[in-house]
Amino acid sequence: MPDVLAIQWDKKRLRVIEASIGASVRVVQSFMVDVPELPKSTWLRDALRHHGTTARQVLVCLPREDAILRQLELPDAPDDELPSLVYFQASTRSTTPLDQLLVDYLPLPRRPGTVQRDVLLATVPRTTVDPIRAALTDAGLDLISLTLTSFSLAELVLRAEVMHGPGTRSRLVVLADSSRLEVVLLGRHEPLVAHLARPPVDDAGHPIIAKAAADISRILVPAQPWLADSPIERIWLLEEGTEWVGLDNALHERWNCPVERFNLQLAGKIRDLELSKFTESIISFAPALGLALGRLQPRSPVLDLLHPRQPRPKQDPRKVQIAASAAAVLLVATISAAYFQLSMKRLETSIEEATRKASELSSELTRGEPDRKAANEIQDWKSHDVNQLRQFEQLYELMQGTERIVVSEYTFGPGTGDAIAKLHATGNARERVDSQLLTQRMADANRYRVKPREVIQQNHDSDYPVRFELDTDLIQPGGTRQTQSPSTATKGK
Repeated sequence: MPDVLAIQWDKKRLRVIEASIGASVRVVQSFMVDVPELPKSTWLRDALRHHGTTARQVLVCLPREDAILRQLELPDAPDDELPSLVYFQASTRSTTPLDQLLVDYLPLPRRPGTVQRDVLLATVPRTTVDPIRAALTDAGLDLISLTLTSFSLAELVLRAEVMHGPGTRSRLVVLADSSRLEVVLLGRHEPLVAHLARPPVDDAGHPIIAKAAADISRILVPAQPWLADSPIERIWLLEEGTEWVGLDNALHERWNCPVERFNLQLAGKIRDLELSKFTESIISFAPALGLALGRLQPRSPVLDLLHPRQPRPKQDPRKVQIAASAAAVLLVATISAAYFQLSMKRLETSIEEATRKASELSSELTRGEPDRKAANEIQDWKSHDVNQLRQFEQLYELMQGTERIVVSEYTFGPGTGDAIAKLHATGNARERVDSQLLTQRMADANRYRVKPREVIQQNHDSDYPVRFELDTDLIQPGGTRQTQSPSTATKGK
């Protein structure tokens, strides 16, 4: 009997693999399901019944664009203290309360010459996941894992890498799908960067290959500290059709390393995958295949938004105090009885034992102290001076040197209240999402309070038709911030 359904869940179409999980993953069937614009509550149940599926457990991977991924730099801390630091940082970086998000993270490898810890933080709005849960529940299915397509691609490619021997340097995975590029940079085992790009297209609607390769290079800018010590040794390209012809040569010339195409013949050589009943496009179903392979012993660290890495349970100090009081009473009674019944030598031994126990209880009472110290270290670590020239540099860094945004006016003046200064800028963007991404980066920088302004669609400049304004307060790190949430920006588009 098939064990699982692995579903790549896009807003308009589901790519479904029914697989039996044993010593390997055996694909039983694969098919696509179109999501109706006005779905009935039974739409998924009817579609699965039409295809005759019998599996009841479901694995889901969401498209990269449904999540926000951030790299966080944290003070050096033991692994068991990382969750507290990550969730503290996530609460200060996100414009949406954490109780409205699904959150998980991956610890990244330590970079040579640094004492900080790096993690890759993933957040997904619950409003994105709730309709998926509702459809699966109506179909009588049990959702047991929820991740992102980027991490499923990493699992699939790492299993194909076995044919080349263990990798010692970075590898790049590029999935070219229609007019979008999903890019995943792998270290030895873990994803270091996962991003989505929509390159410019020509008059015929075909992507411009040279600019697509340039966009991939721009995506990898945050990974330069890793690439400096571990350059890319191989690029895996997942594409089919004619619109991306020449992308392999462009990537080879830019990175000077082999480019290997991932196809059905190569997938058939993966030892843990049996594809005799697979009849669909291997590229279209690549994330779903990686999702199913992850049920075996995973090759890549797992990011599961349903079962995230959690902080240690906090001790209830009242219980510790009660236990300490009870132990103290028992200790007094024991010492009193021993005084009358034992010799002086045995009495001294009892006192030494009581001292040891008291020390252990004192350690229990102060167990929460590391969390408080970690929060103070973060505040001290993030504090720094501010000057006006640096603000120009930081705005340029937040724009990431892209040609998709042009700032035409920039003013910088004194602030009021808790604001150090006020920054006002106007400009034009190629698409509404470009100005929204800049606003989100400013919020992520933890130094700006961005006041939402309406983005106006104009037609005076065909290259940069979207006019936007930034009305921003410069604040101390850790101050109160205000900006549009990703969900609000999407509704306004």
